[in-house]
Amino acid sequence: MGQLATALAELHRIHRQLADLRERMARGPKQVKVVESNVTLAEQELQQAKDIYRQSKIGADQKQLHLRERETKLLDWQGKMMAAQSNREYQTLKDQIAADEQATSVLSDEILEALEKLDVLQANITKAESNLAAMKVDAANVRERVAKQHQVLEGELARVNGELENAEKVLPLDFRAEFSRISKVRDEDAMAVVEGGCCSGCCQTLTPQTLELLRQDKPLFCKNCGRLMYMTE
Repeated sequence: MGQLATALAELHRIHRQLADLRERMARGPKQVKVVESNVTLAEQELQQAKDIYRQSKIGADQKQLHLRERETKLLDWQGKMMAAQSNREYQTLKDQIAADEQATSVLSDEILEALEKLDVLQANITKAESNLAAMKVDAANVRERVAKQHQVLEGELARVNGELENAEKVLPLDFRAEFSRISKVRDEDAMAVVEGGCCSGCCQTLTPQTLELLRQDKPLFCKNCGRLMYMTE
């Protein structure tokens, strides 16, 4: 390979490595965002479970209060029935007590069902609390791991940027500015190796004249994709 092609091949490798490092660094915050979203969702699920329990508890308490009121009223009617002055009054109170006892029995069954439901809802709260705790632990672990990885990647990025600076010094002075311009815009996509007589960036077949100029180590851009081409063969 010519001097320019060798320099471009090295620069291409470095730019690909830099792109990979940047991608890995960007991946960390995304992972943190995912686990933090999981924590938020778990918090919402816990709050929802608590709200459902509270609403059901209010309903159960109201039913129990209503039951106590019915029981008090039954005792009052039973006393009135025992003190009835006529058979008609006695029978009326007796019928009323029978109907109210039936309604009270139904209400007692509803209260029992409500209390059983509260047990299930309390179990849901406990499960949601356990899930939230697990999500928080997972989020903390991911944040710690990402922070350590970020520190390592920053060091690696600084090292590779140093390699890039040194590699760019090998380029001809009259070409360095143009290369810097295109590489800043397109990064690793600024360059493409020629393989099998084609630009590897877009698979465009190159003319014999273009291939000959590349063999002569001339800087050429692909007319199809605009990448700076180099030949390794």
